[in-house]
Amino acid sequence: MAMPKLPSESSDQKIETYFAQAPAFAQPICEKLRQVIATADPALTSTWKWSVPVYEKKGPGLVCAIGVFKQHVSLSFFQGALLEDSHGLFTGQDAKGMRSIKFTQVDQVQEEVLVEYIRAATQLAPGAAAKSAERTVIEIPEDLKQALAQAQQLERFEQLAYTHRKEYVRWVLEAKRPETRENRILKTVERITEGKKFS
Repeated sequence: MAMPKLPSESSDQKIETYFAQAPAFAQPICEKLRQVIATADPALTSTWKWSVPVYEKKGPGLVCAIGVFKQHVSLSFFQGALLEDSHGLFTGQDAKGMRSIKFTQVDQVQEEVLVEYIRAATQLAPGAAAKSAERTVIEIPEDLKQALAQAQQLERFEQLAYTHRKEYVRWVLEAKRPETRENRILKTVERITEGKKFS
């Protein structure tokens, strides 16, 4: 007799859990960013993709995402490379096309400026963002993510180039036995701690 399937956590529930479990410093930043996004365009809807809250709109598609890290919160624009960074807020190139703004305290969230950036992002042509995100966002297995977080190396791992993150994740997932997988996770953490790319 087949076991009944338990209802999976909804996208909204995952998002609320994500923000509720954020570090104390990050929670007011996240709350402010959510308010800013809602103010910029009420038509933006939140969804759960690639283990982060993503905001999208019919037309442009993927617009932005909020990411919580150990020491900062990021607001990432999927087509940020096409936006004019008139206030010099972007921290540099992330992945192809993506750009991010980092926050370490809530008073860094400039509402009027961010509303301007978000509204500009909603006016961009659709298509490129989804392709760029799919090529550059890797879902990290939970056991690898926990090991990296415990070693305070998760942020460093997420800053690696897409190809290196992909190879590390693939290497872990290809392990046939639990002990092999555990050893590969430990080795991955060790190599990231040493600043080594996948080779």
